[in-house]
Amino acid sequence: MTETDLRAFTNDLALATDGTGALDALCRFAQSLLPARLFTITLIDLDAGQALRVYSNMPQSYPVSGRKPVTRDVWFQQVIEGQHSFVANSGAEIAAVFPDQPLIASLGCDAVVNLPVVLGGRTVATVNLLDRAQSYPAMVLARIETELRLPAMATLAVYYMLEGSAPDR
Repeated sequence: MTETDLRAFTNDLALATDGTGALDALCRFAQSLLPARLFTITLIDLDAGQALRVYSNMPQSYPVSGRKPVTRDVWFQQVIEGQHSFVANSGAEIAAVFPDQPLIASLGCDAVVNLPVVLGGRTVATVNLLDRAQSYPAMVLARIETELRLPAMATLAVYYMLEGSAPDR
């Protein structure tokens, strides 16, 4: 991450007037650092047991969505409960966890990182980066966790402030 990238992100986030503007700022920042053909944000409402995709940089091909039930599977245990990133570097690894893998693959994405965003001790969202196969080896994952975690937390805090809501506690 360069100082220029961080300065641009900070400025973009400070100028956001709505939640989408804040999420746009995070998307631009993430894409300045790392490979991410598809970038999405999913909010997690643990009390309701639901997830809601609120951001996609490819809204025509991979749109935001309504609420859907959260499946309490291995991915849930790792990302939501354990608050550890999930990485898949092949279409087969993605298909084992995400039923929309064919759509993801049609967008040229066969690798994913789901970075949990934790506020108040709870996972409130995931930042999702997707790109071509093998895009997220251990070295890239370490960079995502080091350079994107704090900006993601700040962005989600701003998102909730601008949207007039807060994650359930």
